[in-house]
Amino acid sequence: MHYGYHIEMDEIGAWLPLLLPVLILHLLLFSVALWDLIKKDQSAEYKWFWGAIIILINIIGPILYFVLGRRQRSDAPTSSKSTSKKVRRS
Repeated sequence: MHYGYHIEMDEIGAWLPLLLPVLILHLLLFSVALWDLIKKDQSAEYKWFWGAIIILINIIGPILYFVLGRRQRSDAPTSSKSTSKKVRRS
């Protein structure tokens, strides 16, 4: 006996307008979060931790990375030097 909702193949067309934006949002968040994580210079533990969260926790994982992970990264010292210089006028 089956107690769940069963979707027939002909009913998928009715659900597609609802599911397609969610799928596109998920793929966009997923790819941008992973790209941002990979291109930044951080420790391997940091990258493994946030990579697992992004991959394993579907839509919420990338959102958590952008809200919490980027904040942690901005507090940490980076290896890039500041390019802004003060100019003195005489």
